[in-house]
Amino acid sequence: MSASWTEPRSGQRRPAPDHVAEEEAGSGPTVPIGSALNQLLHQRGLEDALVLGWVTSCWEDVVGPEVARQVQPRLVRGRELVVTVDHPAWATELELAGSAVLRRLAEQLGAGAPERLTVRVVPVSRR
Repeated sequence: MSASWTEPRSGQRRPAPDHVAEEEAGSGPTVPIGSALNQLLHQRGLEDALVLGWVTSCWEDVVGPEVARQVQPRLVRGRELVVTVDHPAWATELELAGSAVLRRLAEQLGAGAPERLTVRVVPVSRR
């Protein structure tokens, strides 16, 4: 059996790969977790998931607590935010207030904010 496939005998230690030793020594670059997460999501093509997280985190501040209970952000596709409501009256309400909602999202999120809003009526039993 090849030595590289066998476990070390007791008392013997295999040296750690160079990249592990460097990380353990703290000599690698320090990157803020938010920047690292943004870069990873971008590399994986998941920017929309990141924007949805941003929208969800400030949603109640943007639309108010009553609307936030009735209208949920569900999906971001490119620059479009898709929200769901359980009644057509809420869909009408949100469509009328859509430009104000998008403006407030832009104030909260900056350049990454959605630019279009789509409202879907989804009965409670299907949510």
